[in-house]
Amino acid sequence: MMKRWLVPLLMVAAIPSLVFVTGCSDDDDNPTDPNKGYEQVYIRLHAGDQFTYDMWDLDENNQKIASSKVKYEIEFNKGVGLVGVYQDWFYRIGVNRDTNVRDTLFIRTENITRGDGSSYTESIMAYGFMYETLQQFIATVMNLGDVGVPTIPAQQWDIIARYYDDEGNALEPGATWTIGPEGGVSMNFTINGTPLSVSAEMTGKLEAREEKVMANGQELTTWKSSVTATFNLLGSVNLDVKLNFWFSSDPSTQVKFVMESANTTIPIINLPFNIPGQTQELVSWI
Repeated sequence: MMKRWLVPLLMVAAIPSLVFVTGCSDDDDNPTDPNKGYEQVYIRLHAGDQFTYDMWDLDENNQKIASSKVKYEIEFNKGVGLVGVYQDWFYRIGVNRDTNVRDTLFIRTENITRGDGSSYTESIMAYGFMYETLQQFIATVMNLGDVGVPTIPAQQWDIIARYYDDEGNALEPGATWTIGPEGGVSMNFTINGTPLSVSAEMTGKLEAREEKVMANGQELTTWKSSVTATFNLLGSVNLDVKLNFWFSSDPSTQVKFVMESANTTIPIINLPFNIPGQTQELVSWI
C-alpha cells in the first residue's frame, strides 16, 4: 500500500455534522439582500455523530488504487478547556479500520447571529492545519537523505473553509482566502550538503455550490471547497498539493474528499519528489 501523506491532517476534511443548511434561502423577503437565492449555511457540531467512509490511495493520474481500499470511521466529542484562544471546539476522532490506528484533530466553527435572530457560519477552523501540512512536507523531504530540518511557526487556528465575508454576505464561487501568515512560510533545508530553500503558501477557495454527488445510493447536494498548499523550491519550481472536499446538508457531513497526487523534480540535486493522492467517499452515517 502506498504511504499516505498528510495523515492525520487529511482527515480534517472528513468533518461530520459540520454543514447544516436551512430549508430556505437567506431573507427571501428582502429583494436587496445580497444573500437572496442562497441557502443559509449554519454549521453545527454534535457530540456522538458517527460516519463511515471508503478510502483509497490515488495513483499519479488520480485514479483509485483498488488494493489500497480501507474503511475509515470518525466520531465527534466535545472539547474541554482552552485551545489557543477558543473553548468552543470539538475532538474529531478517526480510526483506520485496516490498521486500527487512531488520530485526533481539533475543529471549531465561527458562528454569527444576525440582528433578526438568524444564525450562520462564517468559517470552519482547524487547529494546526498549516503546521501539520508543513511537518508532513518536512518528513517527506527527510526521506531524501541527510537533511537539515528547518523551524516553522507554531500551531494556531486556521480557516479551512469559508462561506460568508466579514459583513455576512454569502461568498461567490471563486472566492479565496489566505491560510497561515501573509507571504507564507520560508524553510531552509540542506540535503546531503546542498542548500534547498522552500517557501510555502496555503490558499482556501469556495469552488462550487449545489454540486450533485452520489453517496450510499443517494444523490446529495453538496458545496465544494478546496485548499491548495503551494511549495516553491529554490524560487524556480512549484509543487501544488490540492485538497478538494464536498459538504452536504442531508446528511450534514462531508460526502467526498480528494487530495490530488503531486510530483516534481527538485532542481540542482535532480531528485524526484512525489506526494501520493487520496480519496474518501461517504458510505454510511448514524
